[in-house]
Amino acid sequence: MRRLLNALLSASLASLTMAGPTAAADMQRLQAPALASANVPACDDADVLAEVEDQFEYGAPRMLETKLEILEFSGMIETGYFPQRLDEPLPISPIERRYCQATALISDGKHRAVYYVIEHPMGFAAAGGHLGRFSPVKSWRAEGCVLGLDEWHIYGADCQSLRRFPAAGRTSPGYVTK
Repeated sequence: MRRLLNALLSASLASLTMAGPTAAADMQRLQAPALASANVPACDDADVLAEVEDQFEYGAPRMLETKLEILEFSGMIETGYFPQRLDEPLPISPIERRYCQATALISDGKHRAVYYVIEHPMGFAAAGGHLGRFSPVKSWRAEGCVLGLDEWHIYGADCQSLRRFPAAGRTSPGYVTK
């Protein structure tokens, strides 16, 4: 009886030590980092939304030949996060990206989906992070697409290049979603 208990105890300890690191690695990949450790601001950051709004209001009269404006944003959510990976000899992703989705009220009275990405280091000459915390040059850039108003398909059909929804069963390294 004692041998049987020892054998069961040894087998259970062996299985725990084998599964422990694997489960921990899976948990790390699925959790987005705290915003304090990220180089890109949150999806609901006022500066990010202002940059997306400015980009749209600059492009709408030139591309759509109409005077449309974004009046307000609502329902900002993060749809994906790709961390910056500099610790490898050949970085897989030297640029940190946070993908977001929101609803915007456009001046034509319609609510439309907006997809946007926040990237770091993408400021002026990518130098914002190297000039210090109080630098007037920011180290990130936000770029967005209003669904249905990208007639030239700059971001692909239906803003596809800024949407980040994982395909069923997708488990690529570094992919994080909420």
